[in-house]
Amino acid sequence: MPAAKRVGVSDIAKHAGVSIGTVSNYLNYPERVSDTLKEKIGASIKELGYTPRRNTLLPQRENAVPRLIGYIMTDIEHSLFTFIHEGAQEVCEENDLQLIALNASSDAQRQNELVKTLIDMNVAGILLSTISDSPEDVAAARAANIPIILLDHTNPRHADQVCCVLENNMAAGQIAADELIRIGCSRIAFAAHSFDYESVQDRQMGVEKTIARTHGSTQLELINSKGLMFEDGYQLGLDIIDTMKRSGLDAIPDGIITVSDALAAGVLSAFHDHNGPRVPEDVCVIGMEGARLETKCPMSLTVVNAPAIDMGRKAMAQMLDYIDNPAAHVHSTTLIEPTLIRRASTRAE
Repeated sequence: MPAAKRVGVSDIAKHAGVSIGTVSNYLNYPERVSDTLKEKIGASIKELGYTPRRNTLLPQRENAVPRLIGYIMTDIEHSLFTFIHEGAQEVCEENDLQLIALNASSDAQRQNELVKTLIDMNVAGILLSTISDSPEDVAAARAANIPIILLDHTNPRHADQVCCVLENNMAAGQIAADELIRIGCSRIAFAAHSFDYESVQDRQMGVEKTIARTHGSTQLELINSKGLMFEDGYQLGLDIIDTMKRSGLDAIPDGIITVSDALAAGVLSAFHDHNGPRVPEDVCVIGMEGARLETKCPMSLTVVNAPAIDMGRKAMAQMLDYIDNPAAHVHSTTLIEPTLIRRASTRAE
């Protein structure tokens, strides 16, 4: 009979209804966890019979390969990257690996420095949510004989082939635009920032291609939100309200697609706080991540849900194959499909 699968942190998180990071804090930094969650997690540990594993951060013999994976995220403030972390951590936990996450803060130079830091640490592999084409980071990891996998970005131009795992961002743009057109919107705005980011460009392209198929019956406005956070969306919402008060409802979009959910939450909050257009009667709003926004958003947000946790899992599965079978490993690009989740910020059929 095969041995029973050992209970891991991901099993505890699922059973207790919390994130993997919360369970990790419970085990390592209990002062960061509320008493209520401690009770839930403790009960799950007892019921499932979880036994903490040995610490694999340090090699067990001289010159052994460190069992540490480094993950550099573009910006920790964006939930896409923290969800990727959760998926990667789940696979690491199940395979006796440790995962360390570092924040590039959307700064390309900082990203380069963090890659060098992980190389100096002689990590077993690097997951990189790269800010832009970064052939120098790929080359540095390759020169150090450290496997590297890119997240949320395709293989850089002028770089050796590497594995890439990303959302089908063009499909995400198409899904959002299709939904707004289906429910009757004819003046659609795509609000974004960092238009040089590959993921933003691909989402914009998906929106544009879908609207082009309407042969002029649907208008598209591109709006530079000057940022991707809640505050940027709030200011955008105020600007839309000002236009509506000066020129009427017909002068503003009747459908808004925001490249991040935080932007959408800011727009909705501004509308709510300042007697803006009614949502969804006057304006429908769709976000493009699937972030946790319960504390900031005045209503439930329709989203094109990014498969971020699956991206993290898939990237780590690729990494394991890369580490265990370096000669036979085949580099590939994996697109994971997004899904639409309809909520109150868009009209029903």
